[in-house]
Amino acid sequence: MSSERIGFVGLGMMGLPMAKNLVEAGYGVTVFDLNPSTVADAQKFGSDSAESATEVASVSDIVITMVPDSQHVEAVIAGGNGILVGLNPGSIVIDMSTIDPEVGKKMAALVEEKGSNFVDAPVTGGVMGAEAGTLSILVGGNAAAFERSLPVLNVLGGNVAHMGPVGSGHTTKIANQIIGAAALAGVSEAFVLAKKAGLDMQAFYEAVKDGAGRSWALETLGPKILDGDFDPGFMVKHMQKDLRLADQLAAKTGTAIPTSALIAQLYRSVEVSKPDADSQGHQALVQAIEMISNEQARR
Repeated sequence: MSSERIGFVGLGMMGLPMAKNLVEAGYGVTVFDLNPSTVADAQKFGSDSAESATEVASVSDIVITMVPDSQHVEAVIAGGNGILVGLNPGSIVIDMSTIDPEVGKKMAALVEEKGSNFVDAPVTGGVMGAEAGTLSILVGGNAAAFERSLPVLNVLGGNVAHMGPVGSGHTTKIANQIIGAAALAGVSEAFVLAKKAGLDMQAFYEAVKDGAGRSWALETLGPKILDGDFDPGFMVKHMQKDLRLADQLAAKTGTAIPTSALIAQLYRSVEVSKPDADSQGHQALVQAIEMISNEQARR
C-alpha cells in the first residue's frame, strides 16, 4: 500500500470510479460528497468516509477535487468547511475539475499560503475512461508537485501530460473541448445528411469510421446516436459549461471561436426542447440538427 494518503472530494459519474481505481491500486482513500448514497457506494469498495472536505484534508497527504464548476471548486477548497481549514503543510491539492483557469490560480495561491502545492489536472475520456483508468490527464503545476502527483495520476489515466505552470491544465482542457465539440457537430451533420439522402446508416458508419473523418466522437458517440442512446457519459449541461469557459477565455485572449459559439446555440436549442434535456449525454447535439432537418439519424 502506498504511504501517500489520498482524499477525494466529489463522487459524481467521474469521481466515484476514479476513487475506486485508487483503492484498488492500494491507496488508502478518504472520501466526501454531499450525496450520501455515493459515499455509501465508495465505502463498499473500501474507502473511508469523512463528514466534510475539511476532515478529508486533515487525514490526507494528497487531496483530489472532482466537482462540476468553478464555484464548486472554490466552495470545497476555500469554503467554511473546505479543504484549506484542514490542510496539512506539505500536502498537494489536485483539482481534476474543468474550471476557469483564473479560479485555479486563485486556489493555488491560497493553498500555497498554507505551505502546500496545487496542481490543476482536468481529464478527458468520459466515464468509460474513468472506469478503465485510461483518462487523458492535462496537468498544470510546478515540476516537484507534478512528479509527486504522477504515481497517483498514472493510476487514473493512460496519458498524463505536464503542460506547464498552474492554469495550463485547465487551459488545455478548455481548448480540447473546442476540438471535441466541433468533431461531434461534424458527425451530427453528416449523420443527418446521410440519413435524409437515403443511405443505409450502418453501412455509412462502417464506410467512414476509419477514414479521414475518424475521431473519438465518431467512434464512441456515433453508434450511440445511431441507436438513439442519449444516456450520459458526459452531460449536455457540462459541455455547455465548458463552451462558456471557452467563450470567456476567447474574450480574454482576443481569439475568434465562431464555430464554438454556434455549437453552444445548438446545444441551447436541445436544452429547451424537453424537461431534463440538459442531463442527456452530449451526443444529444445531433437532436438540434435533427429538429431543423425533420429527420432522425438512426439505423
